[in-house]
Amino acid sequence: MTLRFGILGAARIAPKALTVPAQQVHSAEMVLVAARDRARAEAFAAEHGVAGVADSYQAVIESPDVDVVYNPLPMHLHAEWTIAALRAGKHVLCEKPFASNAAEAAEMVRVADETGMVLGEAFHHVYHPMFRRIIDLIAAGTIGNVVRAEGYFNISIPQPDIRWDYATSGGSLMDLGCYSTIWVRHVLQASPDAGAAAEPDVVHAVAEEGPEHIDAQIQAELVFPNEATGRVESSMVAETPDIRLEVMGTKGSLTAINPLAPQNGNALTIRTDRGETSGQIVGGTTYEHMVRAFCDHVVHGTPFPTQGADSIANMAAIDAMYSAAGLPLRGAN
Repeated sequence: MTLRFGILGAARIAPKALTVPAQQVHSAEMVLVAARDRARAEAFAAEHGVAGVADSYQAVIESPDVDVVYNPLPMHLHAEWTIAALRAGKHVLCEKPFASNAAEAAEMVRVADETGMVLGEAFHHVYHPMFRRIIDLIAAGTIGNVVRAEGYFNISIPQPDIRWDYATSGGSLMDLGCYSTIWVRHVLQASPDAGAAAEPDVVHAVAEEGPEHIDAQIQAELVFPNEATGRVESSMVAETPDIRLEVMGTKGSLTAINPLAPQNGNALTIRTDRGETSGQIVGGTTYEHMVRAFCDHVVHGTPFPTQGADSIANMAAIDAMYSAAGLPLRGAN
Protein backbone atom coordinates (compact mmCIF):
# COMPACT_ATOMS: atom_id res chain seq x y z
CA MET A 1 0.00 0.00 0.00
CA THR A 2 1.29 3.47 -0.92
CA LEU A 3 0.55 6.36 1.44
CA ARG A 4 -0.01 9.69 -0.27
CA PHE A 5 1.49 12.63 1.65
CA GLY A 6 0.34 16.24 1.63
CA ILE A 7 2.70 18.88 3.01
CA LEU A 8 1.67 22.00 4.94
CA GLY A 9 4.12 24.74 4.06
CA ALA A 10 7.36 24.85 2.12
CA ALA A 11 9.45 24.61 5.28
CA ARG A 12 13.24 24.31 5.23
CA ILE A 13 13.07 20.99 7.06
CA ALA A 14 10.61 19.36 4.64
CA PRO A 15 13.06 18.21 1.94
CA LYS A 16 15.53 16.73 4.42
CA ALA A 17 12.88 15.22 6.68
CA LEU A 18 10.39 13.94 4.12
CA THR A 19 10.67 14.47 0.38
CA VAL A 20 14.25 13.26 -0.06
CA PRO A 21 14.08 10.21 2.26
CA ALA A 22 10.67 9.29 0.85
CA GLN A 23 12.39 8.59 -2.46
CA GLN A 24 13.87 5.51 -0.77
CA VAL A 25 10.57 4.47 0.83
CA HIS A 26 8.35 2.86 -1.78
CA SER A 27 5.26 3.11 0.42
CA ALA A 28 5.43 6.94 0.51
CA GLU A 29 4.38 9.26 -2.32
CA MET A 30 4.44 13.08 -2.27
CA VAL A 31 1.23 14.28 -3.90
CA LEU A 32 0.40 17.79 -2.68
CA VAL A 33 1.92 20.88 -1.05
CA ALA A 34 0.57 24.27 -0.03
CA ALA A 35 2.28 27.40 1.28
CA ARG A 36 1.15 30.89 2.26
CA ASP A 37 2.55 31.99 -1.11
CA ARG A 38 1.42 29.76 -3.99
CA ALA A 39 4.48 30.68 -6.04
CA ARG A 40 6.68 29.37 -3.25
CA ALA A 41 4.69 26.14 -3.14
CA GLU A 42 5.03 25.76 -6.90
CA ALA A 43 8.79 26.24 -6.71
CA PHE A 44 9.00 23.73 -3.85
CA ALA A 45 6.94 21.17 -5.77
CA ALA A 46 9.05 21.54 -8.90
CA GLU A 47 12.33 21.24 -7.01
CA HIS A 48 11.34 18.34 -4.75
CA GLY A 49 9.13 16.21 -6.94
CA VAL A 50 5.75 16.89 -5.34
CA ALA A 51 3.01 16.07 -7.81
CA GLY A 52 0.54 18.88 -7.07
CA VAL A 53 0.09 22.31 -5.50
CA ALA A 54 -2.91 23.40 -3.45
CA ASP A 55 -4.11 26.94 -2.79
CA SER A 56 -4.28 26.55 1.00
CA TYR A 57 -3.47 24.33 3.96
CA GLN A 58 -7.20 23.62 4.23
CA ALA A 59 -7.24 22.33 0.66
CA VAL A 60 -4.43 19.90 1.51
CA ILE A 61 -6.19 18.43 4.54
CA GLU A 62 -9.48 18.14 2.64
CA SER A 63 -7.99 16.58 -0.48
CA PRO A 64 -9.30 13.06 -1.21
CA ASP A 65 -5.90 12.33 -2.76
CA VAL A 66 -4.05 12.75 0.58
CA ASP A 67 -3.75 9.97 3.17
CA VAL A 68 -1.12 11.56 5.46
CA VAL A 69 -0.52 15.21 6.30
CA TYR A 70 3.03 16.25 7.17
CA ASN A 71 3.02 19.30 9.45
CA PRO A 72 6.34 21.20 9.54
CA LEU A 73 4.70 24.57 10.22
CA PRO A 74 6.04 26.96 12.87
CA MET A 75 5.60 25.48 16.33
CA HIS A 76 2.65 27.62 17.37
CA LEU A 77 0.64 26.21 14.45
CA HIS A 78 1.26 22.52 15.17
CA ALA A 79 -1.83 21.95 17.30
CA GLU A 80 -4.28 23.93 15.15
CA TRP A 81 -3.44 22.29 11.84
CA THR A 82 -2.74 18.83 13.21
CA ILE A 83 -6.15 18.72 14.87
CA ALA A 84 -7.80 20.02 11.70
CA ALA A 85 -6.10 17.33 9.62
CA LEU A 86 -7.07 14.57 12.04
CA ARG A 87 -10.68 15.69 11.97
CA ALA A 88 -10.52 15.68 8.17
CA GLY A 89 -9.68 11.97 8.36
CA LYS A 90 -5.96 12.21 7.71
CA HIS A 91 -3.06 10.57 9.50
CA VAL A 92 -0.50 13.16 10.63
CA LEU A 93 3.26 13.21 10.98
CA CYS A 94 3.95 16.37 13.01
CA GLU A 95 7.35 17.96 13.38
CA LYS A 96 8.96 18.36 16.77
CA PRO A 97 8.38 19.87 19.21
CA PHE A 98 4.92 18.36 19.11
CA ALA A 99 3.03 21.40 20.40
CA SER A 100 3.49 24.69 22.23
CA ASN A 101 2.83 23.02 25.58
CA ALA A 102 1.57 19.81 27.18
CA ALA A 103 -2.07 20.91 27.24
CA GLU A 104 -2.02 21.34 23.46
CA ALA A 105 -0.24 18.00 23.10
CA ALA A 106 -2.89 16.25 25.17
CA GLU A 107 -5.68 17.70 23.03
CA MET A 108 -3.92 16.62 19.84
CA VAL A 109 -3.59 13.07 21.16
CA ARG A 110 -7.22 13.08 22.35
CA VAL A 111 -8.43 14.00 18.87
CA ALA A 112 -6.21 11.33 17.29
CA ASP A 113 -7.72 8.74 19.63
CA GLU A 114 -11.23 10.04 18.95
CA THR A 115 -10.84 9.92 15.17
CA GLY A 116 -8.83 6.70 15.06
CA MET A 117 -6.13 8.36 12.96
CA VAL A 118 -2.38 7.91 13.48
CA LEU A 119 -0.55 10.92 14.91
CA GLY A 120 3.24 10.64 15.09
CA GLU A 121 5.93 13.07 16.20
CA ALA A 122 8.94 13.40 13.92
CA PHE A 123 11.74 12.62 16.37
CA HIS A 124 13.73 11.01 13.58
CA HIS A 125 16.78 9.99 15.64
CA VAL A 126 14.73 7.40 17.56
CA TYR A 127 14.49 5.22 14.45
CA HIS A 128 18.18 5.15 13.53
CA PRO A 129 20.36 2.12 14.40
CA MET A 130 22.57 4.33 16.58
CA PHE A 131 19.85 5.27 19.03
CA ARG A 132 18.33 1.81 18.89
CA ARG A 133 21.75 0.38 19.83
CA ILE A 134 22.05 2.81 22.75
CA ILE A 135 18.63 1.77 24.07
CA ASP A 136 19.36 -1.93 23.54
CA LEU A 137 22.71 -1.70 25.36
CA ILE A 138 21.11 0.02 28.32
CA ALA A 139 18.11 -2.33 28.45
CA ALA A 140 20.49 -5.31 28.39
CA GLY A 141 22.26 -3.99 31.48
CA THR A 142 25.59 -3.52 29.69
CA ILE A 143 26.41 -0.51 31.88
CA GLY A 144 24.21 -1.64 34.77
CA ASN A 145 21.38 0.47 36.08
CA VAL A 146 21.50 4.03 34.78
CA VAL A 147 22.23 6.52 37.53
CA ARG A 148 22.59 9.66 35.40
CA ALA A 149 22.02 10.80 31.82
CA GLU A 150 22.99 14.15 30.31
CA GLY A 151 21.81 15.51 26.97
CA TYR A 152 23.50 18.48 25.31
CA PHE A 153 22.35 20.30 22.18
CA ASN A 154 24.29 23.55 21.89
CA ILE A 155 24.70 25.36 18.57
CA SER A 156 24.51 28.90 17.19
CA ILE A 157 21.28 30.16 15.62
CA PRO A 158 21.67 33.73 14.34
CA GLN A 159 18.83 36.22 14.62
CA PRO A 160 16.35 36.94 13.15
CA ASP A 161 14.77 33.50 13.19
CA ILE A 162 11.35 32.27 14.33
CA ARG A 163 13.12 30.25 17.02
CA TRP A 164 13.94 33.57 18.68
CA ASP A 165 10.28 34.65 18.72
CA TYR A 166 7.97 33.88 21.65
CA ALA A 167 4.90 34.45 19.44
CA THR A 168 5.88 31.42 17.35
CA SER A 169 6.63 29.33 20.49
CA GLY A 170 10.36 29.76 20.07
CA GLY A 171 13.21 29.10 22.47
CA SER A 172 16.29 26.92 22.66
CA LEU A 173 14.51 24.34 24.81
CA MET A 174 11.69 24.05 22.30
CA ASP A 175 13.78 23.69 19.14
CA LEU A 176 16.94 22.03 20.47
CA GLY A 177 16.34 20.97 24.05
CA CYS A 178 13.30 18.93 23.05
CA TYR A 179 15.90 16.46 21.69
CA SER A 180 18.05 16.60 24.83
CA THR A 181 14.87 15.96 26.82
CA ILE A 182 13.74 12.91 24.88
CA TRP A 183 17.28 11.45 24.89
CA VAL A 184 17.45 11.64 28.67
CA ARG A 185 13.88 10.40 29.16
CA HIS A 186 14.23 7.41 26.84
CA VAL A 187 17.63 6.41 28.25
CA LEU A 188 16.42 6.52 31.85
CA GLN A 189 13.27 4.60 30.91
CA ALA A 190 15.38 1.87 29.30
CA SER A 191 17.36 1.27 32.51
CA PRO A 192 16.72 -2.22 33.94
CA ASP A 193 15.47 -0.69 37.22
CA ALA A 194 13.35 2.07 35.68
CA GLY A 195 9.87 0.66 36.08
CA ALA A 196 7.02 1.42 33.71
CA ALA A 197 6.91 4.80 31.97
CA ALA A 198 9.10 6.58 34.53
CA GLU A 199 8.93 10.35 34.02
CA PRO A 200 11.13 13.02 35.62
CA ASP A 201 10.56 15.84 38.07
CA VAL A 202 12.49 19.05 37.49
CA VAL A 203 14.72 19.89 40.45
CA HIS A 204 16.23 23.09 39.14
CA ALA A 205 16.51 25.08 35.92
CA VAL A 206 18.24 28.29 34.91
CA ALA A 207 17.96 30.16 31.63
CA GLU A 208 19.73 33.03 29.95
CA GLU A 209 16.99 35.18 28.48
CA GLY A 210 17.40 36.77 25.06
CA PRO A 211 14.40 38.54 23.54
CA GLU A 212 11.46 38.65 25.95
CA HIS A 213 10.55 35.18 27.31
CA ILE A 214 13.05 33.46 24.99
CA ASP A 215 15.67 31.17 26.48
CA ALA A 216 18.88 31.78 24.56
CA GLN A 217 20.20 28.88 26.59
CA ILE A 218 18.91 26.74 29.43
CA GLN A 219 20.19 24.08 31.81
CA ALA A 220 17.92 21.87 33.90
CA GLU A 221 18.44 19.14 36.49
CA LEU A 222 15.95 16.26 36.63
CA VAL A 223 15.26 13.38 38.99
CA PHE A 224 13.44 10.17 38.12
CA PRO A 225 11.34 7.87 40.37
CA ASN A 226 14.25 5.42 40.75
CA GLU A 227 16.39 8.34 42.02
CA ALA A 228 18.47 8.48 38.83
CA THR A 229 19.24 12.03 37.74
CA GLY A 230 19.38 13.81 34.43
CA ARG A 231 20.62 17.02 32.87
CA VAL A 232 19.10 18.78 29.88
CA GLU A 233 21.05 21.57 28.23
CA SER A 234 20.40 23.56 25.07
CA SER A 235 21.76 26.77 23.61
CA MET A 236 21.25 28.92 20.54
CA VAL A 237 24.34 31.02 21.33
CA ALA A 238 27.05 28.37 21.66
CA GLU A 239 30.43 29.29 20.20
CA THR A 240 31.23 25.61 19.58
CA PRO A 241 28.62 23.00 18.63
CA ASP A 242 28.06 20.30 21.25
CA ILE A 243 25.52 17.58 20.39
CA ARG A 244 26.11 14.77 22.84
CA LEU A 245 24.54 12.21 25.16
CA GLU A 246 26.38 10.99 28.28
CA VAL A 247 25.05 8.02 30.25
CA MET A 248 26.50 6.79 33.55
CA GLY A 249 25.56 3.42 35.02
CA THR A 250 26.43 1.25 37.99
CA LYS A 251 28.70 -0.92 35.81
CA GLY A 252 30.00 1.51 33.21
CA SER A 253 29.13 4.44 30.95
CA LEU A 254 28.60 5.41 27.35
CA THR A 255 29.06 8.54 25.30
CA ALA A 256 27.19 9.21 22.06
CA ILE A 257 28.49 12.00 19.84
CA ASN A 258 25.80 13.32 17.49
CA PRO A 259 22.89 10.99 18.29
CA LEU A 260 20.76 13.62 16.53
CA ALA A 261 21.94 13.00 12.96
CA PRO A 262 24.54 10.20 13.01
CA GLN A 263 24.58 10.12 9.20
CA ASN A 264 26.62 13.33 9.44
CA GLY A 265 29.30 11.67 11.57
CA ASN A 266 29.03 10.05 14.96
CA ALA A 267 30.86 8.10 17.63
CA LEU A 268 29.61 5.70 20.28
CA THR A 269 31.96 4.85 23.14
CA ILE A 270 31.16 2.18 25.74
CA ARG A 271 33.18 1.77 28.95
CA THR A 272 32.86 -1.13 31.39
CA ASP A 273 35.27 -3.06 33.65
CA ARG A 274 36.15 -5.12 30.58
CA GLY A 275 37.59 -2.09 28.84
CA GLU A 276 36.52 0.52 26.30
CA THR A 277 35.19 0.23 22.75
CA SER A 278 34.50 3.06 20.37
CA GLY A 279 33.38 3.45 16.78
CA GLN A 280 30.84 4.81 14.35
CA ILE A 281 27.36 3.43 13.82
CA VAL A 282 26.55 3.19 10.11
CA GLY A 283 22.98 2.92 8.97
CA GLY A 284 21.56 5.46 6.53
CA THR A 285 19.75 8.66 7.44
CA THR A 286 17.57 9.10 10.49
CA TYR A 287 14.83 10.58 8.31
CA GLU A 288 14.62 7.60 5.98
CA HIS A 289 14.29 5.26 8.95
CA MET A 290 11.57 7.49 10.42
CA VAL A 291 9.51 7.77 7.23
CA ARG A 292 9.69 4.02 6.69
CA ALA A 293 8.76 3.32 10.33
CA PHE A 294 5.81 5.71 10.12
CA CYS A 295 4.49 4.13 6.92
CA ASP A 296 4.94 0.65 8.38
CA HIS A 297 3.05 1.71 11.49
CA VAL A 298 0.11 3.14 9.54
CA VAL A 299 -0.15 0.15 7.20
CA HIS A 300 0.96 -2.77 9.37
CA GLY A 301 0.73 -1.53 12.96
CA THR A 302 4.45 -1.95 13.66
CA PRO A 303 5.90 0.15 16.53
CA PHE A 304 6.23 3.92 16.25
CA PRO A 305 7.17 5.00 19.76
CA THR A 306 7.17 8.79 19.34
CA GLN A 307 3.46 9.39 19.64
CA GLY A 308 0.64 9.56 22.17
CA ALA A 309 1.68 9.51 25.82
CA ASP A 310 5.36 9.90 24.94
CA SER A 311 4.71 13.16 23.08
CA ILE A 312 2.62 14.53 25.93
CA ALA A 313 5.28 13.55 28.49
CA ASN A 314 8.08 15.24 26.56
CA MET A 315 6.09 18.47 26.36
CA ALA A 316 5.21 18.19 30.07
CA ALA A 317 8.91 17.96 30.93
CA ILE A 318 9.61 21.02 28.76
CA ASP A 319 6.79 22.95 30.46
CA ALA A 320 8.20 22.05 33.88
CA MET A 321 11.68 23.22 32.90
CA TYR A 322 10.35 26.56 31.68
CA SER A 323 8.39 27.02 34.89
CA ALA A 324 11.42 26.14 37.02
CA ALA A 325 13.52 28.66 35.07
CA GLY A 326 10.94 31.40 35.63
CA LEU A 327 9.83 31.62 32.01
CA PRO A 328 6.24 31.38 30.76
CA LEU A 329 5.07 28.30 28.90
CA ARG A 330 5.02 28.61 25.15
CA GLY A 331 1.54 29.35 23.81
CA ALA A 332 0.47 30.68 27.21
CA ASN A 333 -0.54 34.11 25.90
